Amino acid sequence: MVRAAAKRARRTKKQIEEVVQYALGHKTRVYILILLNEGIYTAGELAQIMDEPLNNVHKHLGKMLEDGSVEVAREEAEGNITRYWYRAVEIQCYQQEEFEKLPFTYRQNIAGAILQSGTAEVMAGFHAGNLADPRACCYWDWYNLDAQGRRDAEALNLRYLNELREIEVQATNRSADTGEETTSMLLSMMFFKRPRKGRPRNGQDE
Repeated sequence: MVRAAAKRARRTKKQIEEVVQYALGHKTRVYILILLNEGIYTAGELAQIMDEPLNNVHKHLGKMLEDGSVEVAREEAEGNITRYWYRAVEIQCYQQEEFEKLPFTYRQNIAGAILQSGTAEVMAGFHAGNLADPRACCYWDWYNLDAQGRRDAEALNLRYLNELREIEVQATNRSADTGEETTSMLLSMMFFKRPRKGRPRNGQDE
C-alpha cells in the first residue's frame, strides 16, 4: 500500500477522500471493484462478466487506474498490443505498533483503500437487494466509551473476527464432507472515533 500511495501522489492531485468518492459514485465502478476484490481480470473479462460495453468499462478503468483506485497486476505484449490485467489495490497488514509509525498520509490511504473495497461490496449488495433479506444484518450506532471501554471494545472486535474465521473453517470442512455449496457472506466492520461528540443518552452525562 505504501507503493500505491506513492503512485497516487505522482498521478493525481486528488486527495484520497475524493478518489474513494469517485470510485464508489457509479454502479459500473462499484461492480468493477467487487470483481477485482476476487481476482485479476482484463477489461474484456470484466465487460463480459458484467455484460457491459467494453468501451464503457475501459473508460471507468482508465480513470480508476489514474486515481490509484485499481492497479495493473501484470501485462503481456501481443503483437503491437499490450494486454493488461487489473486487480484491487494490495494492502499490507500491519500490527498496531507498526501502523502508528507510518506517516498520516499513508495511513489515510490505507484506510481509503479498505473503505473503498468494503463499501463497494456493501453497495453492490444494496443494488442487488441483498440487504433487504430478512436474514441480513444491517446495523449502526455509536457508543460513548471511556479509555478502558474503548480497549475492551477493541479486544471484543478482535475476538469476534477470530471466532468468525473459525466458523468459516468449520463450514469449509463440513461442505467438503457433505458436498453442500457454501455461500459468500460479507462482514463490514468499522470501529473508530466519531468526528463529533455523541449526545448523551439513557441518563449518561457528557
